[in-house]
Formats: sequence, C-alpha cells, structure tokens
Amino acid sequence: MSYEGFVAGRHLRSNNESFLSTITSIAVLGVFLGVMALTSVITVTGGFEEAFRDRVLGVNSHVMVLKIGREFKDYKAVQDEIEQVPGVTATSPFIFHEMIATNSDKSAGVMIKGVEPDSMADVSDLAQYIRDVEGESGGEEVIKSLSYDRFPDNGIKQEPRVLIGGTLADKLSLKVGDSIRITSPLESVSAAGLSLGDVRVPSSRTFKIAGVYSSGFHDFDSRLLIADYRALQDFFRQGDGVTGIDVRVSDVFQVNQLGRDIERVIPTGRFRILNWQKLHHNLFTSLGLQRLVLAVLFCFIVLVASFNIACTLIMMVLDRQKDIAILKSMGASGGSVLKIFVIQGMTIGLIGTLSGLVGGWLVCLGIKYTDVGLDPSIYMIDHLPVRIVPVEFVAVGVLAMLICLLATLGPSLWAARLSPVDGLRYE
Repeated sequence: MSYEGFVAGRHLRSNNESFLSTITSIAVLGVFLGVMALTSVITVTGGFEEAFRDRVLGVNSHVMVLKIGREFKDYKAVQDEIEQVPGVTATSPFIFHEMIATNSDKSAGVMIKGVEPDSMADVSDLAQYIRDVEGESGGEEVIKSLSYDRFPDNGIKQEPRVLIGGTLADKLSLKVGDSIRITSPLESVSAAGLSLGDVRVPSSRTFKIAGVYSSGFHDFDSRLLIADYRALQDFFRQGDGVTGIDVRVSDVFQVNQLGRDIERVIPTGRFRILNWQKLHHNLFTSLGLQRLVLAVLFCFIVLVASFNIACTLIMMVLDRQKDIAILKSMGASGGSVLKIFVIQGMTIGLIGTLSGLVGGWLVCLGIKYTDVGLDPSIYMIDHLPVRIVPVEFVAVGVLAMLICLLATLGPSLWAARLSPVDGLRYE
C-alpha cells in the first residue's frame, strides 16, 4: 500500500480506531440509499415493461397482416408467400369481431377472435396461460378442441367451443363446461356489405366454454374470447374469408424490418401491416418515458448523496490543515495530497455503491419472491414485476462512482493547493 492510501485510511477512521468515523459513515449511508433506490426503481420499471411485452406477445402474434376492405379469401396463398420471408417462423389466419357476451342477467362487451386451432400454437403462447380445463387436458389439447366443422357429414352441427379470460369468467359467473351466449350487434353481413334500406336485428349463438385462461394482462383477461374462425364464419353466414393473418417471427425486436420484407412479397395496396410495437406504441412509449424520468429523478438522490462526500472532505481538509502542511514540508507534492483525498472520497463512494447494489439486489429479490399484488383493473397486471439485469446494476455502479469522483475533485484540489505556511500559521 502506498503512503497516500495509508494516510487516507487514517483520515477516514475515527480517533478510537473504529472502522469509519461517524461523519464518514453518514456519507456512506447517503450513497448506499441513493444507489439502492436507483437500482430498485430501474428493475421495477424494467419489470413492468417486460411484463407488458410478455403478456402482449404471449396472447397476440408478433405481426398482423390485415386486409384493406371486406373480402380476404385468398389468405392461404398470402400465407404461403409470407412464410417464404426469412425470419418468419409461422402464420395463422384470424377473424376479429366485437360482440356482447351474456350469462343469465350478466353481460359484457367483448372481442372474440377466431383462430385456426391447428396452427394457433405456432403463433401464440396462449396455451401456457390456460388454467382451467376439462379433465386432464393440457393447454394445447384445449386449443385443438376448439376445432369446428362447418359442414359435418351427418348434417348436425356441434355447439362451438370458446376460451374465456379468467376476469371475464368471474364477472359473468362462468366456469368450464358452462354455456355463454354471444350476440352480434348486427345480423350476418355478406361480403357485398349492407344495402340501403336494410334493417338488421341482432343475432346470437351459444358457445360452450372449453377452458379459462389467465394471461395476467387485464385487457385480455376481461375482454378477449378465443374460438375457431370457422365457427365465426358460420355464425355470420359468410364464405371462407378472414380478417387477417397472424405472423410469428424469430426476433421480436426486428419486426419493423420484417414488416418491410413482408410488404415486398404480398400484393401492394391491399394490406396493412401492424407489429406489436406499432399496435401498442402508446403503452410502450409511456413505459419507456416513465422509466427514463424515474431514473433521472433517482439519480438526483445519488447526486445529493455525493454532496455529503464533498462536505465530508471539506471538513477533513479544514481539520487536517496541519497534517497537510507537515506532509508538504516533508516533501509531499500537491499531486500526492490530491491523491490522498481522492482515495478518501472514492473509498466512501465505493463502500456506499457496493452496499447499495447489494441492498438493491436484495430488495428486488424480496419483491420477486414476495409476489406483491396489484389491482389489475388499474395497473393492467396482477403483481409487481421486477427484471434483474446484471448490466444495469453495473451501469448504476459506474454512474454512482463517476458522480462520487466529481464530488471528490473540488475538495481534493483545494487541499492540494494549500500552502504549508497557511497550515502552520496558527500553530
């Protein structure tokens, strides 16, 4: 150990040779609290962003290709074209309709999505969120059980089956095996559309609940129903047409480029391509902005803590003027004195930063394994999420040490410039 480090260590200790003096401990505590708070808020806000993304991508596909206009009957040919695009792993047709779901005297507005059961598992992770099923069936078996035959050989059509969100099931007092009545605001509409003077009345049909899913995302669990798209075609008495095509890709963060690649292989002017980032742009933009603002605000806590370091060093300089004068009289350079006080400040910063990182990590683990509940109707998810990323902890540590270094330089430069005469004048 250099003599600068030895002297710095003596300055940090109190007169009774304890590990740290009281004023040094207060400075360390300030850095500790600031770093712990900053790491905690970064992991929680990052957890919110990751939780929303996982829920959105767990139920929905990565990219949706929507037909402009009413008819989309050549969807199978378009699927074949899209599947040739590098980076696309699977496609599946879908239908969307806004409906009213009722059970006895209870009702709710819902969105019903018609999917192809055989290929849905390739474009969505919904199977892993299915919690209540008939018998010992797994999630994938329940999805395949949604299959509906529009033209059965015996001419007797089966009752169509549907998946329902857990929040909606609780609201309507439904369970697996019950029947739910789905009502369309209008009578079935042909591809040619409504003609002037047409008067339509609402039509309805009963669906049997095949399973209940719980994605943890309130908007889905309280509104979205899943059925076979052929059952919806039959319900609306329309031909073999769909709303669009779900597309799954290998890299969810490259959906913008893949969207442009898809546009090159499908007929231009007929389709609109939406990816998960565009579809939920407002949500993820607000989450990113919220995370940035909170991180900046909590950086000020570390900045305030760094003033404790500066004040501590200033008091040390005032208290150690005689020692500084003696060191310079014995031949110590201004650079050595500067180094002594920089070591003191950085030692305080290092102890506070490392303990703050450990404290923040423990807080995040506590949140993760305590499963802090949230009101999904307000926060859209049912628990407080955290995302522990080592790189983010390292970045916080580096930032805290940089702030501590800047706080250390002022008092250290002052100490380095002190004249030995000034230090011994009143001795």
